[in-house]
Formats: sequence, C-alpha cells, structure tokens
Amino acid sequence: METLEVKEHQDRSELVLEIQAETYLLETRKWTKFFAILAFIFMGIGVLSSISMFMASSFITAYSPLPMTGIAVFYLIFTGVSFFPIYYLLQFSNKAKEALLYRNSQTLTEAMKYIKSHFKFVGIMTIVMLALYPIIIIMTIMFGASQSF
Repeated sequence: METLEVKEHQDRSELVLEIQAETYLLETRKWTKFFAILAFIFMGIGVLSSISMFMASSFITAYSPLPMTGIAVFYLIFTGVSFFPIYYLLQFSNKAKEALLYRNSQTLTEAMKYIKSHFKFVGIMTIVMLALYPIIIIMTIMFGASQSF
C-alpha cells in the first residue's frame, strides 16, 4: 500500500507543460501583472483621496450632511483590505515568469499558490459583501423611513 502511494506521488511530480499551456500561462501572467499594477495605482489614488478628505473634512462638514471623516476611514480600510489580493496577483505574475524562464516546477508551484490565495481572498470577500448587502438595504430603508416622519 505504501509503495503505491509513493509511486503515485512520483508520477504526479513529473508534470510536463505542453507548449500551448506555457503560452497560455505566459499570456495570463502578462495580464495579471497589468491588472495588479493598475490596481496598485488606484490604491494610491484611494489613499490620496482619503487624505484629502481628512484635510477637507473640517471645511466641508458645515455644508454637507455626510460625515467626510467616516468616508475617508472607509476608503483607507477598503484600500488596506484590497492590498492583499492585488499583492497575490502580482506575486503570481512574477513567479510564473520566473518558472517559465528557468523551467522550474517548484517556482511554478509557488505561483499557483499565489493565484489560489488571490482567488480564495476574493471569494471570501465576495461572500462577505453578499451577506452585507441585505443588511445595508434594510438599514437604508429604515433610515429613509425614519427621515420621512
């Protein structure tokens, strides 16, 4: 029984990518790097926006019913949470490039770990947001109903 498990493990460690699979991986790597860089740029814009909201909140609060400081804090939290999946995406791109360049299966395994982490994080955040939507809708309706009286 033990020899069968060892043989199965040895067979799985000899994965060979066809040329077309390498081409797909190379193209995917380029797009993931593009999206990661673009997302980091938008994160920077988000941080700058939240800083400017903090600075302008004392002036705008008198004219706006919305708490600008609260919105700025939300932007910072959202930007901080967004960092991790974007980082994983960039790491996938870098590791996939290295794996294809040096034909290293261990580096390809690391790349796949990062893309798994990216999608796992995005999936969990999607579930959390879907769970929050009904709560937000109910609270918005309750707030709107209380304002009409």
